[in-house]
Amino acid sequence: MVNYLLRRRYVAPEISFDLMIEILSRLPAKSLMRFKCVSKLWCCLIRSRYFSNLFMVSLSQPRPLALYMSLYMSLDLVRHYMCDSMEMYELLSLRLMSSSSSAESSLEPDLTFPGMGGYRMVSLRGLILFTICRKACIYNPATRQSLTLPAFKSNLFAQQEPYKHVHYFFGHDPVLDQYKIVCSVMIASSFSEMLFSEFWVFLLEPGGFWKRTEYDAQAHLPTRQGLCINGVIYYLAFNHTRRYHVYCFDVRSEDIRVIQAPHAVPQFCTSFGFIEHGGKPAIFDYSRITETGVSELWVLEVDGGIWSRKSLVLKLCQKHLVDDIDHNKKLIVHGTGENNEVILALTCPCYLFYYDLMKNDVRKVNINRVTTPHVCINVLDKCESIMYLEI
Repeated sequence: MVNYLLRRRYVAPEISFDLMIEILSRLPAKSLMRFKCVSKLWCCLIRSRYFSNLFMVSLSQPRPLALYMSLYMSLDLVRHYMCDSMEMYELLSLRLMSSSSSAESSLEPDLTFPGMGGYRMVSLRGLILFTICRKACIYNPATRQSLTLPAFKSNLFAQQEPYKHVHYFFGHDPVLDQYKIVCSVMIASSFSEMLFSEFWVFLLEPGGFWKRTEYDAQAHLPTRQGLCINGVIYYLAFNHTRRYHVYCFDVRSEDIRVIQAPHAVPQFCTSFGFIEHGGKPAIFDYSRITETGVSELWVLEVDGGIWSRKSLVLKLCQKHLVDDIDHNKKLIVHGTGENNEVILALTCPCYLFYYDLMKNDVRKVNINRVTTPHVCINVLDKCESIMYLEI
């Protein structure tokens, strides 16, 4: 009876707010989305930028790289690159079905997100940026939240020149913790003569809007997806000289610098990728890999334009992997995975190649249950974000 009364009188000490935050930051994103319904305090906390950053650095076990594939559910490839409704797209999350150490692994669709995806997908800190109808859309796979940015009013769209190119880039400033979407607009004549370029920047925060930035350099056409490394967006483009250059956009100051690409990079060649290698922008030239098994890696060592070069030769026991590729098909770089593995796929992929640049090793990964010919593949980094998207 006495013990019963003592238990009735015992009151557990209240958990401090700081300890509660620490516990919540270690929970899975799926659980946190449910806990927003507990109280208004918890909802405000979980949606705050402070907590989303704490969650990103508090993951006890970093999750493996996620692979996403955007499917275009139509046979009209021209409309795919011009404008179409979001109902024509599906975003698939792929999961590895066997050990990565096996000679041939396989990927299989895990989750399907109807009405999501698009071409030119870019991932940054757990968020995916893609383009539909010249509009930028952002999607958070962890929270299932999507956001379409408003259209900007560029005078170049009213010009009579037939070719108008719109490219979006995604950047993050680690000092001010700001996300920015950068848009490059370029118009060209019927003879592919570049005429004008404009730059527009959107700050991803409540009340954000498009603003045009001052840019005095020559018009140029981006040819590859951008990379955001340490607060700088790097992307590859060519200008009136018809030579490739690397354009460096500082996310915080919004200044642009131009670095000439190595002269050895073939002019108008499409068989190379612009990747991140060891925390630095790099050009991976694989134009001769099917014929000779040789590829070249150019790494930008200093922002002043110093490039280091490394030649890679496929092992004889792995040469058959690329020998079987039909010459009518083209390999495309879709990013880098774990351990600096370059991910390559055919234009109509039924499998991927993972090329480990450190070990000079290639492995083949099959893709199961995907029959749509027009796809866009994107590698989502290890970060998982619960950032609340609002403008």
